[in-house]
Amino acid sequence: MIWLLIASLTGLVVLGLLWPLAQPVEDSRNVDDGDFYRGQLQEIERDRARGLLDAQSAEDAKTEAARRLIAANKNSELPPDRQSMTARRKIASLIALIGVPVLAISIYAKLGSPMMPDQPFAQRVAAPDENADLSVMVAKVEARLTDHPDDGLGWGTIAPVYLSIGRYDDAVKAFGNALRLVGESADLRSGLGEAKMAAADGIVTADALADFEKAFARDPKNERAQYYRAMAAEQDGDKPRALILYRALLETLPPDSEPGQLVTARIAALSGEQAKPVFDPNAGQSAMIRSMVERLDARLSSDGSDLEGWLKLMRAYQVLGDGQKASDTYSKAKIAKAADGDALDKLSAAAKELGIAN
Repeated sequence: MIWLLIASLTGLVVLGLLWPLAQPVEDSRNVDDGDFYRGQLQEIERDRARGLLDAQSAEDAKTEAARRLIAANKNSELPPDRQSMTARRKIASLIALIGVPVLAISIYAKLGSPMMPDQPFAQRVAAPDENADLSVMVAKVEARLTDHPDDGLGWGTIAPVYLSIGRYDDAVKAFGNALRLVGESADLRSGLGEAKMAAADGIVTADALADFEKAFARDPKNERAQYYRAMAAEQDGDKPRALILYRALLETLPPDSEPGQLVTARIAALSGEQAKPVFDPNAGQSAMIRSMVERLDARLSSDGSDLEGWLKLMRAYQVLGDGQKASDTYSKAKIAKAADGDALDKLSAAAKELGIAN
């Protein structure tokens, strides 16, 4: 079909070029001048026969008519420039007839894709990729916020999206704008704390903890604030407080839910039991946590001077139920802090607390 279409279009183009070239060369001269003057000579003879002209006048009129007849016959021949124009038209027609198809095929062969297979109809009508839809949605909201920077609802809408796709700094800004424009909210405040924590490679910083405390004060049932307050206590090494906070949260969660299983695993690990991977680490919130843990791991691998970072990384792998990585982290931490006796003692104590094999 494609070649038939190309041939048809090429034929139409060639026809459009040849049509004006095929028209005859028009001549502005009167092509019937010879017949006119011959008729005039015959009219002179009739006037003479009727006595309307005398002999001398008739001869003079015939002489003038004959002169004009000779001139008309000479002019009836096509001049050289007209002959040249006809020859040029023939050459142009030949070029259009042969050159246009050859040029079109050459350009298509060089720039086109004649060997590319056809895309099946099912693929053309298939639903677009979800990531592409998300990118389009984000772009539309960003465009609106550029024109309407005081749209608090827009900032509150895009902030958790930024958080889910790993744009943590943008999420911090968006949550902050939403709080400023919409007003204080436990969900927005805990979202801001989570964005700050994510930007800090999964560490609940003092600034992030302050946001979680504000969210909890506003809504004690806010699960995100409860969870990260417990995580902050665990990262600070305050195991008793962490257990109290985790258990309080567990009372409000369905045991079979992913958050419930996650909190159960943390309680088990802090209680000295072997934590088990009771949730899918590649789904939802767990995937984000794993991503942050991996970034912290990469940072410590390049710079192992942060003792608190090593302790938090060991605990984080236990949270994810990955005892082997927690043990590997402990081994790498001992190598990094080999010259620091106090650091080694803290690492050893943390390993025993978490049940990590030496």
